[in-house]
Amino acid sequence: MAGTGILQLPYTVSQGGWLALGLVVLVGVMTNWTGKLLIQSLYLNPAGYERLPGYPEIGEAAFGRFGYFFVQFFHKSTLFGVSTIFLVLAAKFLLEGLGGDGEGILNHAVTFDPSVDWTSAWTLLSAGCVLFPVVYYRTLGENHVLSLLGAMSTVLAILVVVFFAIYLNPIGADDANMDDDTYVFSPPTHKLLDFKLFPSAFSAIVLSFGGAATFPTIEGNMEKPHHFSKTLNKAFAILVFLYLITAVAGYYTWGDITFSPILCNLPRGDDFSGRVVQMTKLFVAFHVMSAYPILMNALVSEVECKIPFFRSTIPRCIERTTLVGLTCLIAIKVPFFGPLMTFIGSGCLTMIVFVCPVIFNFRLRAMKKMKIGAMEKVAGTIVVIAGLVGGSIGVAQSTTDLINAFK
Repeated sequence: MAGTGILQLPYTVSQGGWLALGLVVLVGVMTNWTGKLLIQSLYLNPAGYERLPGYPEIGEAAFGRFGYFFVQFFHKSTLFGVSTIFLVLAAKFLLEGLGGDGEGILNHAVTFDPSVDWTSAWTLLSAGCVLFPVVYYRTLGENHVLSLLGAMSTVLAILVVVFFAIYLNPIGADDANMDDDTYVFSPPTHKLLDFKLFPSAFSAIVLSFGGAATFPTIEGNMEKPHHFSKTLNKAFAILVFLYLITAVAGYYTWGDITFSPILCNLPRGDDFSGRVVQMTKLFVAFHVMSAYPILMNALVSEVECKIPFFRSTIPRCIERTTLVGLTCLIAIKVPFFGPLMTFIGSGCLTMIVFVCPVIFNFRLRAMKKMKIGAMEKVAGTIVVIAGLVGGSIGVAQSTTDLINAFK
C-alpha cells in the first residue's frame, strides 16, 4: 500500500494546512471501510454463493455490463496514469541523482551538454528500460523481490526525510534549494487551514491510499481470507503512522517552501549528505522503473484476453510499444509530478476507492434483501458525496495547476 504517494504528503499538507493531517487519518479510515465493503461484495453474488472473481465483476453483478465497463474505465485509467507518474518520477530522480542539471553523481565524471533537455532525455531512457520487460514478457505478475524492493525504497525514503527534517531544522538560506535566482530567503511559514486548496490535498492523499483497488486480488491470494479485515486494520494503522510522521516532519521543517516530491527539499551537492540523498533518489527511481512493467502488464493483459487479435506476437508488440510510448510522451510533455498526481487521484481513484465500493455494496445487499442500518446509510452517503465533490474540485484545481505550470 505504501508507495511513491508518500513523497507527496508534506507538500499536500503545505497546500491544505496543518488540518490536512486530519485528512490523512480520515481518508485512511474511509478507505479501510470501503475496502471491507468491497471484499464483502465479492461474496454477494446474485447468481448464487460463488465468490465473484474481482472488482469489475462486482460492478457487473450490481449494474450489468455498464457497471463492468465503468470499473474497467477508471481502473485502467488509473493504471495508465500511475505508470506515467512513474516515468515522471524516474526521470526527475535520475536527473538529480546521476546528472544533467548541475548536480548528480556523474557530473564531475561526465560532461553534460547544457543545450540538451535532460529531463526529456532521462524520460526517454526510463521508457526504453521498461519497454523490454513490457514487450518481452507476455505475463508479469507481482513478485516478492519487487515487493521487497518497494518496501525498502519506501522505508529508506521515510528515514532519509525524517532524518534531514530534524537535522536541518531550522533551515537557512543554503538549505532552501530554490532554483530561482531572484528568490530572497525568509524563514518558512505554516498555515492552519486553506479552504481553497483543501480538495486538492484530499485528492492527493487518496492516491496515497490508491492500492485499495487491488484488495480483491490480495484477499483472493491469502491463505486465510477470513483474516482479511484484521490484517487490513493492522496494515492501515502502520500506513497512517508512516504517512503522518513523514508529512509532519517535512512540513514542519520546510513549511511553505515544501516541494513535491519532498526529496527535492533535501541537501544537494557533493558532500556526504548530498550523496546520501542522491542514492536515495536513484533507489526510488529504480523501484518505480521496476514496478512500471507490472502496472502496464495489468493494463494490457485483459485487453489481449478480450481481443484475440492482440494475442499474436506482432500485434501484441505494437500494442504494448504504443502504450509505453504514450506514457513516455505524456511524461515528457507534462513533467509535473504534484499536479499530475492530484489529477489522477481526483479524476480516477476517488471513484474507485470511495464511490463505487459503497454504491455497489449497497446495491448488491438490496438485491439480496439484506438490511442496511441507518447509520451505515448515512456513512455511505457521506463517503460518496466526499468522493464526488472532492474529486470534482480536485480535477478542476489540478487542471488549473497543470495549465499554470506550462506558463
